[in-house]
Formats: sequence, structure tokens, C-alpha cells
Amino acid sequence: MINLLKAQYLVALLATCMVLQANAQEAQTNQQALMIDQPEQVESRVERSEVRASEWGLSALEWDRYEALMAGRRGILSPGLDPLTALGVEARTEQERRRYAELQARFEYERIERELAYQRSYDEAIARIAGDQPRVSTFSIRPPMSGKSDPGLLSLLAAPARHDVVVALSGCDACGKTVMELVAEGRELNVWVTDSDGDDGKIRRWASELGIPTERVTSGAITLNHGAGLGAGLTLPLVRSR
Repeated sequence: MINLLKAQYLVALLATCMVLQANAQEAQTNQQALMIDQPEQVESRVERSEVRASEWGLSALEWDRYEALMAGRRGILSPGLDPLTALGVEARTEQERRRYAELQARFEYERIERELAYQRSYDEAIARIAGDQPRVSTFSIRPPMSGKSDPGLLSLLAAPARHDVVVALSGCDACGKTVMELVAEGRELNVWVTDSDGDDGKIRRWASELGIPTERVTSGAITLNHGAGLGAGLTLPLVRSR
């Protein structure tokens, strides 16, 4: 009887040892897999940071600092802030500040040039589709400047000077007069109508009654645009030059 109990104990002990050994082998295998995968994961993260950084002309270290800034107070104060602005605002030296300002100026200049090139292609497409019919635009990459001071970067471009004119069809006796004075001076205009209700016909009738030359509209020297929400709370007409 004692021998039988000893035998059962030995079998149970052997089974326990086998389970423990199997668990240890599995843990070792998982650890080895983790050690193999971990460098690859780290390398992948570094590569992603380098790619993102290069898109903004930054180094991987600068990108890491940007992410750290956005994970802290700056990210709470200015969520969604772009890397160049965030790094420039939080610059630690004047040299850093100048570097990020230079990068951002160049970045914005190139961005605006690309957008203007696309705008020209868009205008050409509209001209082919609409023919000689005066067209009213619902699309523009270059919105009019607000009533607040907005230095922008358009002055960097060697583009012809234009005026953005925000007007209303009703309740603004000076709007039509101002537009026609600018037309008489031969100015290139982007006319933004705040109360057109998205109706192209309203703007066309207003332009026709006012006497805006059709040929200047079809040539693009004068553009007619829906401008709902523009100039809110400001005295109209609102004129800003570019």
C-alpha cells in the first residue's frame, strides 16, 4: 500500500515537473520572440519619425521634441498645432526661433505657390465648361482677408495686385458704388457677396444691373463669389488689397 502511494506521488511529482518545464520553455520562447521583435518595432517607430520629420524639414530629434511638447502643456493650449509653429513658439534660443521661422516661411511660400497653380488650373477648367457665361465661384483656395490684420505670405508672390471686396446685395448702398469705382480704376477684383443665399442668379443679376463688364468677369479679372458669413459684424463694403 505504501509502495503504491509512493508510486502515485512520484507520478504526480513527475507530471508537475513536466508542466513547469513546459511553461518555462514557453516563457523562454516568448521572451526570445519579444527580443527579436522589439528591435524591429523600435526601428519601425524611428523610421516613421524620420519620415514625418523630413516632411517638415526637421530632424528626428526635433520631431521627438515636437511630440513631447504636444503631449504636454502646449498640446493642451494649442491642440493640432503644426510642428514648425510649435517648435518656433517654444524655441529655447533665438537661433532656434530664427530657424523655425525660416522653415515655416519657406514651407508656406511653397504651399501657396502649389495652391495658386491648382487655382489657375481650376479656373481654366471652369472657363472651358462655362464658356462665355459669367461665372460665380463657390470655390477658392484664397479667401478674402478678415477685418483683422493678416500679414499672410501672399506678398512673397510676384502675382498681380488684386482687391477682395466683401459686399451685400441689400442694405448696403455704398457697396455697388465702391465696386464700380474700383472697376473704373481697372482694378482686378474678387467680389464676395454675403447675402446671395448660394443663388448664382442673384449675383449675376446684381452684377448686370450694376454694369460690371461681362468680358472682365469671363476673363477672370473680376471674380464673383458667394461669401456667406464674411464680414460679419463689420461695416460693408469691406475692401482689402493683396
